[in-house]
Amino acid sequence: MHTIALHHILLKSPLLADDLAKELELGADFAELAREYSACPSAHQGGFAGYHPQDELPLSIIEALAVINDAQHFAGPIKSHLGYHLLKPVGDKPQLALSDENILSEDAVEPIKNDKMPI
Repeated sequence: MHTIALHHILLKSPLLADDLAKELELGADFAELAREYSACPSAHQGGFAGYHPQDELPLSIIEALAVINDAQHFAGPIKSHLGYHLLKPVGDKPQLALSDENILSEDAVEPIKNDKMPI
């Protein structure tokens, strides 16, 4: 089981979430923004939300974290029933594993199977 350390900013406003995402893209400090704006109890720790088993995180969060690269070091905003999340993994990012939820359905695979390769 893979464990992920996360920093987290929780916002109630989609406009503020977009604004903070733009600030992060320009190089703002994630921990400072978390302390100032986050509605999460982790705000006083610079947004550090602890360690989470990957298999207990929602698929939408795993997918968002999995595509983080050197150019974009955070994920989000990601909407949930709690609000809008900006997330920053610490250390290794999640690895997507094949599951029933993230593989192609048979309907999507069928046209590929029937496609003839040119010789």
